[in-house]
Amino acid sequence: MLKQMLDRKRNQIHKHNKKRITILAGAVALLIACTGLVPAFAQKTTEQKLEDSKEAVRELKEQSDAAKAQLDEAKKNETAISRRLDELDDQLEEVQQSLEDLEARITRKNDQIAATEQELDEMEQKRVERYEAMKVRIRFMYENSDSSLLNSLLGAGSMSEFLNRVEYFSQVVEYDRNQLEEYQTLVTGLNEKQSKYEAQKEELLALQEQQTAEQEKLTTLVADAREDLKAAGLAASEASDALGDLNEQLTAEKQNQDILEAQLAYEEKLEAQKAAEDRARMEEIKRQEEELRRKREEEKRQREEEEKRRQEQAENGEEPDETSEDDTSQPASAEDLELLACIIQCEAEGEPYAGKLAVGSVVMNRVASSSFPNTIMGVIYQSGQFSPVASGRMAARLAAGANSECRQAAQEVLNGNITVPYLYFRRDNGTIDGYVIGHHVFY
Repeated sequence: MLKQMLDRKRNQIHKHNKKRITILAGAVALLIACTGLVPAFAQKTTEQKLEDSKEAVRELKEQSDAAKAQLDEAKKNETAISRRLDELDDQLEEVQQSLEDLEARITRKNDQIAATEQELDEMEQKRVERYEAMKVRIRFMYENSDSSLLNSLLGAGSMSEFLNRVEYFSQVVEYDRNQLEEYQTLVTGLNEKQSKYEAQKEELLALQEQQTAEQEKLTTLVADAREDLKAAGLAASEASDALGDLNEQLTAEKQNQDILEAQLAYEEKLEAQKAAEDRARMEEIKRQEEELRRKREEEKRQREEEEKRRQEQAENGEEPDETSEDDTSQPASAEDLELLACIIQCEAEGEPYAGKLAVGSVVMNRVASSSFPNTIMGVIYQSGQFSPVASGRMAARLAAGANSECRQAAQEVLNGNITVPYLYFRRDNGTIDGYVIGHHVFY
């Protein structure tokens, strides 16, 4: 029921006010609808919400700066790890090359050892052959004994032949001795060479083992560095995503701030315009206030007279007269309570409770005045009167509902607790004389 009544009233107001509602107001209302700002206006005034938005922008900027620093640090760390990985890769490549060189050198040593062993085998074969030849000569000399050698020498036909035979036997003995010494020297040299090659091979194997251990160590370091690089890349990506999210939030909050600033500027413009109009027609305002005062006094006098008459009738034993049909007041409806509570919250949410009661009292004073509509809805939606209506904040509040404190204030006012006799109020900027409550001046 309330929604239907409000829709009808808003349609009527739009027709009457379309020349006065600026493009900015339409844009603000559209942005409110499109960006889902109804909950944003559900708890605070535009000015308070704008301050919250500015604080949110400051916080988001700080978070964005921190996220950017974190991203820079993550990228720096990623670069350092990448550089370290390159160095480890270079070292690993050097070790692998060294291992290949060692492998080649070990192969050559094996070839040298094999060649030496081949030479030893050949020498052994020659030794055996020579040994066999020497055995034959020794056996011959043994079998023929020294007499054969002596007979051979004495059998010489001449001294020259004798000397030749002595020389021959000396040469044979010398030859055998030389061959034996040569063989022993060669075998000794080959054994030394083989021992040297074996020692070099052992050194190469030890170096190969050391290099293999270094290769395994470097391989582990490279694997760890790759994992670190992967983790650093992930951290940089997450930092980048976080920075992107914060920048998106910052952009959205700045847009929200622009909307709020536009809305606040529009409301302030309306307030200034109404204040200027009020100052220009202060005499009319005073006349309206005086009329309202007289009307209140007349109503009070009639109630007192009615009560006095009833008391007299009761004292005289007469039946009390029925309530005068002139009293056309109707009990407040749930729709009136909701409208009054919402306009109180829009205008005075950040004000003290007395300020909330005073705003509600102004609305009810207008309902009672002949200079304004005679319904709460008519007063609230009267053209150019309440800036939250024009800016769209009232519609947002109705959609979200009023809070308990503003609803309580509205109920008190509807129950008759009219705390101020005034018909107008503005934000107190010192330009209007009146009764100040909180940030408002009532007049």
